[in-house]
Amino acid sequence: MDNLELLQKTVLFKGSSREEIDLAAGLFQERQIRPNTTIFAEKMPSESLYVIKSGNVRISIMAGEGEEKSLLLLGPGEFFGELALLQEESRMVSARSETVVELLVLSRADFQALMDLDPRTAARLVHTIAKLLAMRVKAYGKLFRDMLI
Repeated sequence: MDNLELLQKTVLFKGSSREEIDLAAGLFQERQIRPNTTIFAEKMPSESLYVIKSGNVRISIMAGEGEEKSLLLLGPGEFFGELALLQEESRMVSARSETVVELLVLSRADFQALMDLDPRTAARLVHTIAKLLAMRVKAYGKLFRDMLI
């Protein structure tokens, strides 16, 4: 599957035209990651959103002294690191490749360029990210409360 087809199938670009996706696709960079490699860790600066082209990525959080708690296992067509597009804060979770992983990477700077080039498509991405974040907060709220108690 080529990058344009992959992006067309992701929830990120739901409702976008082929032309809008084609424009955005040109801003993504490709990266290949070896198995069991940290893509980013908690407290690292957040700089990019990642779309998985192939392979699996585990998202986790440190739950205590050296204890890692797995939150999600993501596969092709799914994305992570989305907060990086919205804020310049450190990462709240870690991402590690489980297998060989091919990623499409959208940096915050390239997202800013998309906002200038096509504000409507950028706004649709922000809306999709906001909905996903709300779902994750709801789904993981109890888990976080339990870890704090």
